[in-house]
Parts: sequence; structure tokens; C-alpha cells
Amino acid sequence: MPERGKQGQVAPQSKVVRSLDEAQAIYEGRPGASRYPHVFDPIEIRGNVYKNRLIAAPTMFFHAVYFIPQIAENIYRMVGVRAEGGFGCVSTGEIPANFEESRGAFMDRAIDIHHYYGSDFDKAKEYADRIHAGGALAYFEFSHEGLEADDADQPWGPEDMVREDGRHVFGMDRQMMEKVCRDFFDLGRFAVAAGFDGVLLHGGHGFLIQQFVSPATNHRTDEFGGSIENRSRFPKMLLQALRAGVGEDKVIELRMSAEDGEPGGMTLEDTCGFAEQIDGLVDIFHVSNGIKKLGNGSDTFSDIFDVHGVNLERAAAIKRHLHKSLVSVVGGFNSVAQAEDAIASGKVDFVEYARQCFADPMFIEKTLDGREDMVHRCVRCFHCYPGFCEHKTDIPLWYQLPPEEFMKIYSPAVMGDCYINPESGLGFYPDQLPKPEGKRRVLVVGGGVGGMQAAITAARRGHHVVLAEKSDRLGGVLLFSEHDHDKREWYDFIEVLRRELSESGAEVRLNTMVDAEYIRKSAPDAVIIAVGAHNRGCKLPGSERAMDAADSYYHLSELGHSIVIAGGGLTACETALNLASLGHEVTMVVRKARITPSTFGYYRNALLDEMDKRGIKQMLSTVPIEFTADGLVCEKATDDKGTPGGERLVVRADTYMYSFGMEPNSELAGALAAAAEEVGAKVFNIGNSNRATIVRDAVHDGYKAAMAVI
Repeated sequence: MPERGKQGQVAPQSKVVRSLDEAQAIYEGRPGASRYPHVFDPIEIRGNVYKNRLIAAPTMFFHAVYFIPQIAENIYRMVGVRAEGGFGCVSTGEIPANFEESRGAFMDRAIDIHHYYGSDFDKAKEYADRIHAGGALAYFEFSHEGLEADDADQPWGPEDMVREDGRHVFGMDRQMMEKVCRDFFDLGRFAVAAGFDGVLLHGGHGFLIQQFVSPATNHRTDEFGGSIENRSRFPKMLLQALRAGVGEDKVIELRMSAEDGEPGGMTLEDTCGFAEQIDGLVDIFHVSNGIKKLGNGSDTFSDIFDVHGVNLERAAAIKRHLHKSLVSVVGGFNSVAQAEDAIASGKVDFVEYARQCFADPMFIEKTLDGREDMVHRCVRCFHCYPGFCEHKTDIPLWYQLPPEEFMKIYSPAVMGDCYINPESGLGFYPDQLPKPEGKRRVLVVGGGVGGMQAAITAARRGHHVVLAEKSDRLGGVLLFSEHDHDKREWYDFIEVLRRELSESGAEVRLNTMVDAEYIRKSAPDAVIIAVGAHNRGCKLPGSERAMDAADSYYHLSELGHSIVIAGGGLTACETALNLASLGHEVTMVVRKARITPSTFGYYRNALLDEMDKRGIKQMLSTVPIEFTADGLVCEKATDDKGTPGGERLVVRADTYMYSFGMEPNSELAGALAAAAEEVGAKVFNIGNSNRATIVRDAVHDGYKAAMAVI
């Protein structure tokens, strides 16, 4: 009989495999299993069967279901769909070790971990039940952030100190250490009672365990400082307490950074020494990197300029020092093929995925079915997890924006929203939208990613769909990615949409210009307008001597060695990066004191750091005035608004460009909308044709428009 909880609810039936033979049987006849034999090789740890070597890493606070009730169901679904998608094990997000010195963000009260009944317990158990119902093992993640615990009234750390923000950190004595050990014991017992198969202890990213191991934060002279043996002493106490709490038949996985990424911090040699000290105390040593506050700057989160599997070689080095514990690695993996290479080479035993789970939580099942070419692979844009870390040269975003605007970007309710997966995002329930009442004739005008997504979704819902595109190719403005050194995975996304469109049954008409007469003759029930935007152009005198930077991708062979770009938005920056990667000498002339101001967080960090690496010269607070035969005439700005009037100078180059943004094709969209209304069609204006916006909005707008056709 299904188990009933205290409230009388029926727990979902578990589909977790309990033997290696059962695990092997589920892959019989599936092409992906034979193609990737190391990935789909089951393994048993302490009686717990991992049906494969793929683990869904944590991506959202465990305690959000307690304190943000409006997104609780989405978070449960988030872990549930990952289990259904084929992972061998799925982890929850983290919960702080306690409500005192380890208090976490958004916690307004302590969570009761001492009673195995009641609302707090039921909310925890729901995680395990949802994951088990999807067929995966379930991890309960927790952490102690130590001196980095921003929300603690009195944070604790390895030693007495004053943080950069002026907060006093209390150095831990033996009594404090024993208190935290008791917390770990209690959390272990709570996890087991709630039905979890293991615990993921987050000790890395600059948290308490890493603080004791790192020579940058541990200068103690007692038995807990000095040698690596001593610096490992308290972490070993914690792991022993946790083992006592979970018992001998549950898995302990420890996430650790391989390196700090800071001068004088924990090195790979330190971590290898620590691994030797705790070998066997943990079942899986999970390798990440860096410090959370440094974001992608220390590979804590990989960006588009990093290799996939950015931590793999670090993990391989650590594995050479372990004889009892297995090793997993996280960091930029977005395909099963990458995991196969990592495991087959003997570098790791497991591979973990984080942001890829937002992009396509079903990517493992697709791979098993031999449909890898239909996987939406994470493009590492940082939209799902923007990060709080602003570039070191910036004014932090929270000082630039009013609170309500800041929270639109950084609210927990925004986390998990994916550029390329329109069914992602918290507070959104596609199954609760109305079902079609009949088969409608849907005309989609425009074959960019928004139009393609609209056509795919509408066709999947049973409508008769025609997509008309004026050019001979699908992809719209994103077609530039075919020629961009850093954006090839965006082009892969276009190709996946093309394949999905073909499979959906929607009719595609290329080289087809839609006008009012076309709409009158076709008389559709719904028209989805996705005609995009156009480059704003350049009003500077002499602009005929320059080209739009967005057009440079299609004229690469015509460009000179030195290039000047007038403009400092995101398009200008990304174009400059591409040109620099091809060997051009690039100078950017930027009116404002801050380049690409609409970009923020980890992506901004990565972008600006990469521009520095590639030698792109940035002339900030410099106003472009006129393109002349002698060069781009500029004046230094006299204020923060970019008002000209300062020193005049001329910037010379072989090729001149400008990049001043885009404007929606409002006139065309308006004419099409009027014609559609004449024939009684429902009208949707999406993406760039509604407002100059981002890829995410085009994809999500297209999906939602199609879902609204009933």
C-alpha cells in the first residue's frame, strides 16, 4: 500500500530500482545505453543502486518551499522532472545547518528538524517522495557557510576576524565545534526519517569546511590549524557526526572546491591532501571549484568562455589520492557524451549537471532513445542564476537600481527561468492552461526562434500551423551565431528548433512575404506576429563610411586588421569579442562611463574579463561625433550622461562600425495585426516585433502565445 503521511496524503509510488540486475534491465534495447556504456553502468553504494552515473546537482534553496509558498510546487516539480528525465540521483538544494550562526537567506524562522511529523517534516519528505516517484535516488543537501553566513547575527569561522563588511566573526572553540557536530548529526537523522537515500554536504565554495582547510582563512596554532592533518581535524569530526546520524546504509557525498581561486588560498595540493585525510569517510567526493562570492571568476560557475567540464582535470588529480571514496565532478557539462568521455577515461566515477537541468530536464531520456540531436543544450547565459557578483570595476547593481527593479532580476522567483526552455521558470504551470477546444488554423509570421517556438508549440497542441518566413533560412537575428567564435551553441539551439519544427508537422513556407492581402486570403483563426526588429542605424555624420556591427558576421573577409566600434552595448561587446578572436585589433568608443550597462552578474563578469584577455581597448566616457576620412572624431564626455564637449580626438582604424541597438518592426507588425483583426483572427505580437528584447522573451512569448490559442 502507498505510504500515508500525517496529513493523510498519499505519497507517490517509488520507482527507484533496488538491484543492479533491475537497473541493467531498464536499459536493454535502448540505443543510448549501448553508445555510452560507462555512463549507463549501474553501481551500488551501501545498498543504494545508482542506475547510472549521472547526478542532478542542487540548483535551488531547499528551504524555499517553506518561505516562498507561491513557488513551492514548481520546486517540487523541478526535482521530480529531473528524476523522470533519467538521472540516477537527484539532489535538493541546500538548507543551512541551523538557524543561528548558519542562518540562510529568506529564512524568517527555524525549520523543525527534531520532530518527524508535522508541516516542516512533510515538506522535506515531499522532496524525497517526488524524486523517488521519478525513479531516482534522493539527496538531502545542507551546508554551513561559516564566516560567509551573511544572514547570521553572529557568524562563526575558524578564527576571530572582522569581515570586509565590518561584521565580527567569532572563532570557533571546542564547544562551538561540538554544537555544529550535533547539528550535523540531527540533520542526518532528519534526512533519513524523511526518506532520503543520502546526504550531499556542501563544504566547498568558501563554506565552513573549506574555511578550515584553506590556509587563507585558517591561521590557527592549535590542533585545528597548521598542517593539513590538523586543518582536516574539524571537518573529520563533522563527517563522523554526520555518519552517526545517517547510519551505515546511507550515502554521504561531500561537495568541495578543488581550489579557492584567490592568492594565498586553498590550492589543489591542499585539497588532494584533505582528500587523503577523509578517504572513506565520504562515499563520493564531489569536485567543484572556487568561492561563491567570486562567481565564475573562480570557476564556481562555468561561463561560455570555459571548456565544458571545467573542473574535470582537477577532479582527476584528486581521484589519484583516493582509494576508498569515489569521485564526481560538476562544471559546464551539457551532454551525456561529455560524461562518457570523463568516466571512460577513469578521471571520475560520476558527472553532475546543474543548469543543463533547466535547459532540458529530459536530455538523458532523449539520449537513451537515440535522439541526442533533439537535446536543448545549456548555453551558459546565466539567466537562470544571474549571481550577485558584479565586476570588480563596477558599482554594484543594487546601488544602481531601485529595490523593485533590483528584485525583478534577483528575486528567488526568477531563478530557474531558462532562455531556451519555455516551460522553465517558477510560478508557471503549463498543465493548468486551457486545452484547445478545436483544431485552429494558426499563421506564424516570422521564422526566428520566437516564431519557430510558437509554431512548434501550436502544432504539438493539434492545430494546423503555417509558418511563413520572408528569407530562405530559419533562425532570424540569431543566425549570426553560426559565425561567432563564442556562440556556436546558440546556433545548435536554432538547429534543434528546426528539427522540432519538422517533426511537429507544422508547414514551413520560406521565401514568403506576408502582407495584409496574404492574411485576408488565408483567413487564419490566429496570427502570431514574430517579424522581429531592425538595427537602429547610425545618425552620425559620415555613417556611410561605417557598417553596422551586427552585419560584420556576414562580411568577415572584407574587414581590415584594425577595427573601431562606436557603441558600448551588449551587441557591440560580443561583436568585439568575436572580431578579436579572429585576430583583429579592436577599439570600442563608448559614450558612458560603464560599458554594456544592461548586463549584470556572472555573465557581465565573464564578458568584461574576456574582453580584457583578448586585448579589446575600451575608450569609456568618449562620445563619437563623426566618421571622417581621417577616422572617428570623438569628444570626451563632460558628465555621467555622456554629454560631449571635452577634449577632441580622432580614433583611426582600417574598418569602422557602429552599434546603437535595435527597434521593433512596429509598422509591419501593426499592419499585419490590423489585417488579422479584419478577418476575425486572434492576434499575438511576440518577441522583438513587440519590443526590442532578449532571446528568452522571444522563446517564452512564442510558447505562451501558442498555448493561448484554444
